[in-house]
Amino acid sequence: MTRKILLLAAIVGTLHASAQVITYDWLNVICSGMINCDEGCSACNMPVDAPGVFIGTNVAWLGVGTCPYPVASGDNAIYSTGWTELPSTTQSILLSGIATTELHIDSIIIRHAAWENGPQRAKILFTPNVAAAMVEIGDVTSTPEFTTSVFTDLGCLEIPEGSSMATFQLKVIPYQSAIGGWALDEVRIVATPCEASAVGIHEIFNTSQNVGPYFDILGHPAAKNPAPGVYIGPKKQVQVF
Repeated sequence: MTRKILLLAAIVGTLHASAQVITYDWLNVICSGMINCDEGCSACNMPVDAPGVFIGTNVAWLGVGTCPYPVASGDNAIYSTGWTELPSTTQSILLSGIATTELHIDSIIIRHAAWENGPQRAKILFTPNVAAAMVEIGDVTSTPEFTTSVFTDLGCLEIPEGSSMATFQLKVIPYQSAIGGWALDEVRIVATPCEASAVGIHEIFNTSQNVGPYFDILGHPAAKNPAPGVYIGPKKQVQVF
């Protein structure tokens, strides 16, 4: 049993170490892409960290007004206005990125809220190749309190023949209100090498979206909402929460 535990821990540790993460927190720091407004703060519109092989661009806010709004010391959400009752591609949030090696998108985590009678829903679209059409991966509810939406197992970013990089795009379209605002506090995109992801390693932050039972590394059944740790899931996949 001890040998199995050590082997599992080694596998998880190796794959976790190889994970690449793009994080947007809209911190109150100076960078090459800033969002400013007359009544709010200033926020960096670039990823917090930029790994050498997995790189995000600045976020495009299309057809809407934006203003950084502090949620913690030095940390802002972007408050946006000008949304519509029905989803519209002319009002959207667009995020693009590149990978210089083939990576599997394990999870996309979006923290959002509807403020002041703002949009009650948001469509989430994604493509692992900007030459291909975007596909809807979710249609989520936004509430007055910040909630987190998690999307997993979104496929590999494959480098086309003759190119030196793979590309991806994520689009968010808040809707169901033409008044009020919608706030985006964080976006995280987690990726691992495609060959590593084939064994089912995922980084997941909302265990309620997964069907149990789960078992810890000692083989004991886990609670319905397991604490952060390493578990064997219903499909015999190792889960890193």
